[in-house]
Amino acid sequence: MSRLLRHPRLHLLLRLLLGAVFVYASVDKIASPAAFAKIVYQWQVIGPVPSNLVAVTLPWIEIVAGLLLIAGVWKRESSLVIALLLVVFIVAAVSVMARGIDVENCGCVSVAKAEAPSGWPPAWMKGVGWFLVSRNLALLAASLVLVLVTPGRQGSPSDTDTDRQRAASLSGFTPASGAEG
Repeated sequence: MSRLLRHPRLHLLLRLLLGAVFVYASVDKIASPAAFAKIVYQWQVIGPVPSNLVAVTLPWIEIVAGLLLIAGVWKRESSLVIALLLVVFIVAAVSVMARGIDVENCGCVSVAKAEAPSGWPPAWMKGVGWFLVSRNLALLAASLVLVLVTPGRQGSPSDTDTDRQRAASLSGFTPASGAEG
């Protein structure tokens, strides 16, 4: 499992996925800060003035962190910012659910008003609920891998090969020279 989490391609995939999600999520909010402010206020976590401040700044933080991840610049730092945002989102969602507040549009990726009921997405995927919390937990796990796990080098010997070489050199046996004695 450790080797998988350290694989450079996994880190690249996680970076591109997280970066794309956060860039996509920010675009509509940047274009419509007033509509996003109404959604933030609807969560009833902060008052109207802080809601406006969040509506204006949060999407820019999301887009910058997402673009940095996609570009591969400040990977750990931008992953940490995204992880912290996700923790705040999860706590706020659980708070909304515990207080029984009905939020139709979480404002996660779109500030569009609710459309006429349709078959897709299903009701359990809409608004603030366990699907949103689960999705954010999965994104948090991905960001924590990028923050906490140092990727291995492409083409370097595996950990077990390195351990075998180290043990062999300590015992006086190297595969190239055979047994010494």
